Amino acid sequence: MDLFGILYVPNFILITLAIVISLYFYGRRTFGHFAGSGIKGPKPTAFLGNLVEMGQAGFAHAFSIWQKQYGDNYCIFFGAFPDIVVGDPEIIGEVLVKSFSNFTNRPLAFQPDEYGASMLSLAKDDHWKYLRTVLAPSYSSKRMREMVPLIEDVLKTFDKKLNDIVESKEARDVTDLFSGYTMDVIASTGFGIKVDSQENPDSPIVKNAKKVFAADFFKTLQVVAVVFPAFATIANWLKLNVLLGNMRYFINFCKELVEERRTHKDNSTRKDLLQLMLDAQLEGHEKLDKKTEQELKLENITDWRTKRGLTDVEVIAQCMIFFLAGFETTATTLSYFAHSIARNPDVQDKLCQEIEEKLGQESPNYDNVQKLTYLDMCLDETLRLYPIGLMLIREAKEDCIIKGLKIPKNTGILVSAMALHYDPRYWPEPEKFDPERFSEENKAKQIPFTYLPFGGGPRICAGMRLAQLEFKMAVVQMLRKFRLVACDKTEKKIEFAKAGLLKPKNGVWIKIEHR
Repeated sequence: MDLFGILYVPNFILITLAIVISLYFYGRRTFGHFAGSGIKGPKPTAFLGNLVEMGQAGFAHAFSIWQKQYGDNYCIFFGAFPDIVVGDPEIIGEVLVKSFSNFTNRPLAFQPDEYGASMLSLAKDDHWKYLRTVLAPSYSSKRMREMVPLIEDVLKTFDKKLNDIVESKEARDVTDLFSGYTMDVIASTGFGIKVDSQENPDSPIVKNAKKVFAADFFKTLQVVAVVFPAFATIANWLKLNVLLGNMRYFINFCKELVEERRTHKDNSTRKDLLQLMLDAQLEGHEKLDKKTEQELKLENITDWRTKRGLTDVEVIAQCMIFFLAGFETTATTLSYFAHSIARNPDVQDKLCQEIEEKLGQESPNYDNVQKLTYLDMCLDETLRLYPIGLMLIREAKEDCIIKGLKIPKNTGILVSAMALHYDPRYWPEPEKFDPERFSEENKAKQIPFTYLPFGGGPRICAGMRLAQLEFKMAVVQMLRKFRLVACDKTEKKIEFAKAGLLKPKNGVWIKIEHR
């Protein structure tokens, strides 16, 4: 082309330039989402938004850095998706509790398959309400008491593994020790099966569970989905695995569990999670005609419970999330706890004294571990320093204004538990491990919604009670006979992996000795 009669420019260069310019503006098309709202935030990069900074600093630190720069409330772009990060406790309370009806759902960069959409953690609106209602009895006090003998059985192997470590007289990365324990607890209490993860850490179920949590967000198809939202539709059409890790393994594994339980009728007396869900199904529900299905509206919880029950897809989806959500999170919390008390022997001594005085030789159970108030304080402080989930996520259904903050419809709301838990306004000397922060006197002074290890509001973690129970029973069993000691390999300050969950980059190395 003869440009202005002066300069000749080949057509392919003009075409390339046009494509580049078009892509640039396409990549910035959503960045005017907050125009006129008055909210500030880090400058987004075309297509990537603020993903580059997240990848460089890691999810654990990026939001703390931004909070110092832009204040409690600011905007970011998760790829093409606009989000407001909220750090004001009053606004957090409004989002999680008071205005929950407008912030019921979690935003997703992709449309999950039928299993993902049926998971309690991802389900939306009335579907979530229904699942929560049906599953609530599985986490009741009565159910926790029924699980104690199953956990006690797992603790026998746990005790043996602790002895083996002591006999080796070597420092050990305890993350595998605790991972084996939590997987065995989940398998037994949830599904009545023994997988012997403690004796066989290389078992397929453990390997595949670790793959799910080892998956780096920035190396998966999810990052493509948040940069190019249209890709999510294409991925669903091509049946590509957009979810993290090898989820297909757990779908097949859970299908086999359901089929095995149905085949062996003698298992129907079990009181585990799987049986509870199967009991919520109607005989022959899979043959429900389409007309009846259409009549059973999600808004009518009673009709769904009495006429429809849970579908096989819903049962399998809850099995998957129970396996995965309860595995890495509790194991990692136990690892961080072990590091904390090894580095703080005075805390460990006080905790051992409480266990001896309040339990004596009683085996730990659901009721007597409630007496261990200092153990509660230690757990709470561990979760303050190491909030495994890092982030609470909601989405606005409609435009709203909270304390002067304009929140447009379809905007993601992010709450950084890490930034809150390390904010010196709420937690003096935030880097210090100090269980006394959670004494009854100090808890009464805490500002609401500045401590969110399990989330908050109606969508608070459903498995919180079970996680606390298996944590406490393991700690009591461990500290009655053994002492955790810092060694040369014990990091003074744990370095975090740059992943979605708060994981130790180099493991957690300590020595274990007989008490």
